[in-house]
Amino acid sequence: MTLYERPGCHLCEETHRALRRVGLDRPLEISRVDISADPVLEHRYVVRIPVLAVGERELDAAGLSDVDIAAWLNS
Repeated sequence: MTLYERPGCHLCEETHRALRRVGLDRPLEISRVDISADPVLEHRYVVRIPVLAVGERELDAAGLSDVDIAAWLNS
């Protein structure tokens, strides 16, 4: 799973903490990608971060609970 984020984004940090909590119940490999390091990614995600991606599926994760994230991962 990829977490698209940028430094200083409190919503991104909250989402990462939620993923770590979800990961207590199931194995998760989280790749954190700083969108500010890539102009293409920054343009794509700047107003959407944090964004979770698994394959082609993406989820705008700002403000989502652990339960919401786990349900998306299970769908």
